[in-house]
Amino acid sequence: MAELKYHKLFIHDHINARELSETYLSDSPDHGRLFLLVELPKTKIDQQPLIDEIVNQIGTFFDTSNQTDPEILLEDILQELNKLLPELSTTSKIRNWIANLDLAVGIFHESNIYLAGLGNMNAILIHGNKCTSILEKNTNVNPAKAFSNIISGKLDAGDVLALSTNSLFDYISEEKIKQLVTHFTPSGAVIKIQELLESVPDFVSFNSLFIKKVTAHDVEITPQEVHEQQQLDVDDQNLDGEVIVEDRRPPAKSKKSKSTPRTKYQVDMTVVKKLSLIKKVLYILGLITLFFKLIGDFFKYIFNKIKNAFLFSTSKQYRDTRETDTLDKLKSNVDEKYSWWQRLKTSQKIMLVAFFIIILVFVQSLVFMTQDKADKDKNDTYSETIQLINNKFNEADASLIYNDEQGSEKILLEITQLLINLKANSPEQVEDINQLKNQVFYDLNKVRHIHVVPNPLEIADLSSSIHNVNQIVQKDGKFYILGDNQLWLLEENNLTSIFNFAGGQVAHTMTNWPDENKVVLTITNANNETSYNIFDITQKQITGTLEQTAANTSVKDLAIYSNNLYILDGDSNQIFKYPESGSSFSNGRIWITEDVQITGMTNFTIDGEVYIITDQGQIHKFSRGEQDTFGYHQPHPVIGSDAVIKTFADSDYLYIIDPTNFRVIIFDKEGNIKDQYASQKFDNLIDLAVDPDEKAIYLLNGNHLYLLAINE
Repeated sequence: MAELKYHKLFIHDHINARELSETYLSDSPDHGRLFLLVELPKTKIDQQPLIDEIVNQIGTFFDTSNQTDPEILLEDILQELNKLLPELSTTSKIRNWIANLDLAVGIFHESNIYLAGLGNMNAILIHGNKCTSILEKNTNVNPAKAFSNIISGKLDAGDVLALSTNSLFDYISEEKIKQLVTHFTPSGAVIKIQELLESVPDFVSFNSLFIKKVTAHDVEITPQEVHEQQQLDVDDQNLDGEVIVEDRRPPAKSKKSKSTPRTKYQVDMTVVKKLSLIKKVLYILGLITLFFKLIGDFFKYIFNKIKNAFLFSTSKQYRDTRETDTLDKLKSNVDEKYSWWQRLKTSQKIMLVAFFIIILVFVQSLVFMTQDKADKDKNDTYSETIQLINNKFNEADASLIYNDEQGSEKILLEITQLLINLKANSPEQVEDINQLKNQVFYDLNKVRHIHVVPNPLEIADLSSSIHNVNQIVQKDGKFYILGDNQLWLLEENNLTSIFNFAGGQVAHTMTNWPDENKVVLTITNANNETSYNIFDITQKQITGTLEQTAANTSVKDLAIYSNNLYILDGDSNQIFKYPESGSSFSNGRIWITEDVQITGMTNFTIDGEVYIITDQGQIHKFSRGEQDTFGYHQPHPVIGSDAVIKTFADSDYLYIIDPTNFRVIIFDKEGNIKDQYASQKFDNLIDLAVDPDEKAIYLLNGNHLYLLAINE
């Protein structure tokens, strides 16, 4: 009975070869023989470990499998490869690694052959006088679905399956290979083919396997017989006195063959590429190619994204297809995992579950240990910082004993910074930090001779009705509040909206008209045009509108004195005066008559003289349009940004809120500091109003209205 015989052709110089190549044949023939042919192009990155991993894992899987049906066993092997290749693809540093992989895997048992391939692998069936290619090129670059089809069949007597990489057919025609494998046994055919390939350059690799159902007519030869025949030919040449040169080049392919085989004369491009000029040219061309490839990939990516988004939004069929593909992919992944789990033995499953439980317990323990250590480190840091703060409090007290207020203030400022950076790890620590902040705030203001008001009297909480408060005006015991683009009235603890600036209008600033039951507001309309509007409190409506003078381009603040409207224009460093005209005002004109180099003017007040405060906290005095000397006592610390200054004609004082330092300052008109008040509740000072009798100051702090009594 005829049997299957096989022999491999493997010619590979691992140093000079341009490919990495490997052939594997299993030892045990119990349920067939497994064969693997693998080839990868060489790169700067060593890929030999990837080939070794494929051979080792698939060979081990084959040897340890209990499956006796070769076809089902090959299906299991392909599933294993479909799991292994994605893992190797992620570890490889080469882009599209799997696209360059040539791999053939199969099993032959008795007279049957089962085969699958990936990449450019050739499988030719020689039956009778015909050569048939039975393995299609498989360039599927999806690692999870690299192998999907199995080719199977039975060899008749004399049939041959030639499995090989492309290089064999580049040098020997199909017709010549057919003649050799038909006439000789697989081992004899390989010997004859090796003889034909003797003159091929050493950088070319050949990786082939020949499987044949031999007959009694097949000729078997050995390498020794070939050597003796070659020696006999040489002796015959010497006896005849002639030199006979045998043409060992393979004959030309027939018209049915794929391509004309190459001769032994080759240009070794590796040598050419080592020339410095060629290397530079190739490097530049490579960069240019890479640039255009990246540009092409970018536009292709953008186009695909736009196309997919358009199809997704317009095509129900496309959405259904995407949904189906996603579900299929998910199902395939689940099925693969489930199939892998099912193939495990019970003992393996138990060990795997136990392993995961151990890992989970270990990770959880590690997390707890890390968390405990982090909490301990935080608490240690907190305790050290608290100890440092207490020591600095003692140093500050010691400085005061020696009347070193400046040194004590410096230490208290250091404590303030430490408290800002100190992180609490529990509610108790939060409370402790707040107590320390209160203490340092009190001590710091004590050193600066500023009165601390722990709990100023709150006369109204506006937060339930108004979210964003702008300004406040006190008039006849009532408060008019500008906020949320509305004008509100606060009277006897009742808050009501008396006007809504609708229709695209936005109200910005407001001032009192002392001699009239009116207020004046600046309003910007939908066209971004600013006007001054007179609001009649009695009628609860706008009764007059005055457009800005052309030179008056911005409004920082406005005030009315002696029935004239004054506008502070911060952009032009100027005050514009709009004289009274009946129930309104006439066109404005500049009031400051000299060139003044004051930057950052933000707020002002008038009592016959004009006092301007800047965003650097500096106060400037003007009289009759000219700057006057105002030698005021500079408070400590200096006034910060966003300060607001107020006074009126019969007042002897200037009232200033300093939001930066949580402070209220009272100057007399000579520039002497009368009083300073500070409170941690003054954390968002916006505006102030002064009682006409000057016994109290009303402070608008965020959405809260506080009353601050003035010391006599």
